Amino acid sequence: MKPHIARLGASRNDADAIADLHTRSRRIAYRGLYGDAYLDHELFDVSRAVWRERFATFDPATDLILAAMEAGAPIGLAYASFRLKPEIGALLDNLHVAPERKGGGLGSALLASVARWLVEEHDGAALHLEVYAPNMAALGFYRRKGGVEVARYAEVVPGGRETDVVRYRWERPSDLRA
Repeated sequence: MKPHIARLGASRNDADAIADLHTRSRRIAYRGLYGDAYLDHELFDVSRAVWRERFATFDPATDLILAAMEAGAPIGLAYASFRLKPEIGALLDNLHVAPERKGGGLGSALLASVARWLVEEHDGAALHLEVYAPNMAALGFYRRKGGVEVARYAEVVPGGRETDVVRYRWERPSDLRA
């Protein structure tokens, strides 16, 4: 069965499944960046609380929650919002694919779906995305997708380590649509 992209947000029942995928992805992607104690003992509860809040306060005019679904379960997710950093506009805060499904085009499909939302519902507003600088695979992916680095700043991540965050911008999300 081929995965399909579903727009979520109306049902809070989806929050925990999305949180669990997000947790699983971050435990792998951020190992060595976040503290091990946080990843192993705190992240699960933090993720569930964050996603439950996102679903509880979901506003379809400003927020987008997408899931790549297969056999009724999420295998990829995207979350974009105009509310996270209103000073920059639309921010794609999360784009994650189940670790065993990376490289199959799901990240590209989710990114294109976010771009479509901006084009069709927000007059083609620019898209921003922030990623940790040590995440070389993600940096390469976003550059290949035409993202332009527009900012870089330091952030203290869970576990106390300071790292750079890179902000990418797509001035014309229509260039990302599949």
